[in-house]
Amino acid sequence: MHRLLLALLWVVFLPACESMKKDKVVITVHSQGTDMDSPKTIFRRDLNGRSMIFKIIPEFSTQSVAAIHPFPAPDGTYGVALKLDFKGTQSLDMVTRLRRGEILMAMVNGAIVDYVEIDKPVSDGIFTVWRGIPEELVATMEEKYPDINDLKSSSTFIEMTPSTRKEKRDAKRNATRDVKEKLENEKKAARGEFDPESPDGEIVPLSELLKTSR
Repeated sequence: MHRLLLALLWVVFLPACESMKKDKVVITVHSQGTDMDSPKTIFRRDLNGRSMIFKIIPEFSTQSVAAIHPFPAPDGTYGVALKLDFKGTQSLDMVTRLRRGEILMAMVNGAIVDYVEIDKPVSDGIFTVWRGIPEELVATMEEKYPDINDLKSSSTFIEMTPSTRKEKRDAKRNATRDVKEKLENEKKAARGEFDPESPDGEIVPLSELLKTSR
C-alpha cells in the first residue's frame, strides 16, 4: 500500500517538478489537512506561532494561471492577483465552497508568503496573494503572463479564459501587442496625428479636406 501511495505521489508531483525546473516563479496554494490524513500526504508549518497541517498536493498552482495583476504590499513586498484558467477556477470554487473557515496557504518557490481564511465561495477564478513576493519575481512573472486588465477571451464566440499552453502564450503575445499599440496611439494623439473618437483613428489634415471639396 505504501509503495502504491508513493507511486501515485510521484505521478502527481513529476509534472510540478518539471515545471519548477523551467519556471523561475512557482506559486502553490495548499489547503488544510488533518491528523487523520496519511503522514506522507501532509506537512506541518507554523503560522503566527501555531503549528498547522497542510496537504502536500496543492489545490492549484502557477500551472493554472492565465493572467496576473501585481500591486505593492504595505510591508514593502508585492502582492499579486492571479486569474486562473478553467481547471484552476473549478478547484478554487470547490475548495472555497467545501472548506469555509479553513486556511489556504500560498507558497512561492517553496517558501510561505501569505495565507487567507476562506469566508465565502470564490467563483470568478481570481485568487489574491496579498504580500510576500519580491519585486524581481514579480518582474519575472510579468514577462510570462499578461495583466488581468489586458486579458482577452480565447474564443471569439463566448467569454473563455485561456487554458491551454498555446492559448496562454497567445494571450501574452496579444496583450503585449495591444499595449504597444495603445502607447503608440497615445503618442500620436499627443502629436495631433491620431483621433481616438474617429472610426479609423486617423486625423485628416484640413488641406486634404479642402482638396476633396473642390
